[in-house]
Amino acid sequence: MNKLSTCILIEWRKLIKSKLSVITICSICFVPFIVGLFTAMMKYPEHFKNLGLISAKIEMIRITDWSSYFISLSQVISIGGLLIFGFITSWIFGREYSDKTMIDLLILPIKRETVVLSKFIVIALWSYVISIFALLLGLLAGKLIGLAGWDSIIVFKGILTFSYCTTLTILLSTPVAFFACLGRGYLSPLAFIVFTILFSQLGSALNLGKYIPWSIPALASGITGKVAFNLGSIISLFGVSVLGLISTIAWWRYTDYN
Repeated sequence: MNKLSTCILIEWRKLIKSKLSVITICSICFVPFIVGLFTAMMKYPEHFKNLGLISAKIEMIRITDWSSYFISLSQVISIGGLLIFGFITSWIFGREYSDKTMIDLLILPIKRETVVLSKFIVIALWSYVISIFALLLGLLAGKLIGLAGWDSIIVFKGILTFSYCTTLTILLSTPVAFFACLGRGYLSPLAFIVFTILFSQLGSALNLGKYIPWSIPALASGITGKVAFNLGSIISLFGVSVLGLISTIAWWRYTDYN
């Protein structure tokens, strides 16, 4: 446990001191910005009447109160999180190859599994930190816009849904780590991230989202107005997550890095 704590602290310090921390904080701000912008357009359409194309899309989104606002926040964090959380994962694992520090890690008197777990823990912690930051900005934006329907129960359910979608999205980061190890850098995991986002959007467009793990967090937001996934969907998501974790640990444990 002491060695795991030490590894977590080291990985955390590396992350905080890097440009990635600033980049991801700035990137996550797009979540409340996008939702807040469309909400403002919906609430004050007279100020955006000259934006014909955008106004047409606003009619489809229909963010009218806090309940629909939280749903939209949860949906956007589910989609944007695939990119942002995946980018965090690709950096934490891929940088060991690009900076040529992998050998230095392996000669430490620490089990390789411990190093891998510490990286995943830091990924989850930082993802939650920036997600909470995005949620707070979203709450502030909603208040400034003047949304109707503020209620403690609605807010609690909204925050719970947001947290649930965030957690599901974070769980899908583990395969990204494996591709970072497999490709020994950033290119492979980033290509995998783009593929999963496109694949999930295509699946959702074809009403096949409940069969695609990367579509499930967005469906969990309640954007469809009904339960659009089942137990099998959750099992498939956790299956992909566990497979990514096991594959990454196995890669670190058995692959020759000479």
